[in-house]
Amino acid sequence: MEKRYLNSANNYDIEFRAISTDGKKVKIRTDKVSYSVDEEMSFDIANDVLTSVDHFTGGIASGMISAINRYDQKHDGIIDQIEGKFTFHLSNPLTYLDVHGYDETPHVSALDLQLYLVSFNEADELEQVYQEAMKNSIVYQTIKDTIKIEHKIKVVL
Repeated sequence: MEKRYLNSANNYDIEFRAISTDGKKVKIRTDKVSYSVDEEMSFDIANDVLTSVDHFTGGIASGMISAINRYDQKHDGIIDQIEGKFTFHLSNPLTYLDVHGYDETPHVSALDLQLYLVSFNEADELEQVYQEAMKNSIVYQTIKDTIKIEHKIKVVL
């Protein structure tokens, strides 16, 4: 089961279990939930089961929007609603599919993000909220040096 604890002023540890007994599915157990993941990535559009990449990219999306909400609520509270369109780019997918002749390392290489913010404030003020929020975003700070992130902010009244 997942454990969360502060082990010093500078470290907070999160532990959980990942178990695979059949060589296929991985069961994740936390103190809050237990779920299975069938595969790392699927290119089958009919597949309706979440993969590891779905969890990863969904975690990035929710983490970034949560960071904006958190910052905005602690400061001016100028954002009424946020919607984000996250487009993740996977480089070298043919290597992942074991296509003969392709051997470059597959990875999420870029994120194009469009944020639609419902607010009566100007775009430059909302850009400042985004920038400040990302300074304390655990998710953003973890990925910013490995995934190229391009963002655009659109104000919706």
